[in-house]
Amino acid sequence: MKAGIIFVLAALTFAQQVQPIPGAMDGISYGSLAGNTTLDVFFDHLCDGSAEAWPGLYSFWSSNQDWLRMVIHIYPLPYHYYSFSVGEAGRFIQTMYPANFTSFLSWFFQHQSKYLDAAQAWDQSQLYTNLAHDTQTATGVPFSLTEEALNKDSYDWSLRVSWKYAASKGITGTPQYMVNGIWTPGASNCVTVQDWQSFFSSLY
Repeated sequence: MKAGIIFVLAALTFAQQVQPIPGAMDGISYGSLAGNTTLDVFFDHLCDGSAEAWPGLYSFWSSNQDWLRMVIHIYPLPYHYYSFSVGEAGRFIQTMYPANFTSFLSWFFQHQSKYLDAAQAWDQSQLYTNLAHDTQTATGVPFSLTEEALNKDSYDWSLRVSWKYAASKGITGTPQYMVNGIWTPGASNCVTVQDWQSFFSSLY
């Protein structure tokens, strides 16, 4: 009996997947590390709710960056067919050209329909070609560099680790937010600058 229990416990231990630890702080950070408030933002490039929230959030952060640090995490949703591949291109820009990431994010938010509606017939080669072309349009980063990056396993793995990090924090969709490490479901309804002002006023 005791041996059976030990066997079951051992099997359960090995069955559990170890949470991978990001090689560096996850996400791309905006603002000073000295700010006393950190807003973690979980977006999907192809989520219309994320696209709707972004302009007001960025404007609010721009006016309050003396005290507010913003960290954007990309959390590709499985029901957005090409979301993970767009996220890989974004991870490449975030890693190699961080100053261009805002332009990348804004461009893809504005052109979601291309990847949501018209792209269902693309194979992987066509998808990568379109992503590399659109990344160049959005950021100025040469087509060939993005195309090469999309064929590397490193950005695929990095985005998977980031996704698992978000899931470990209880993130289930986008847009979702955490303030100083605490999930704040009420923030998911914020769209305008006034919404964000009211939200933070209610906290402090």
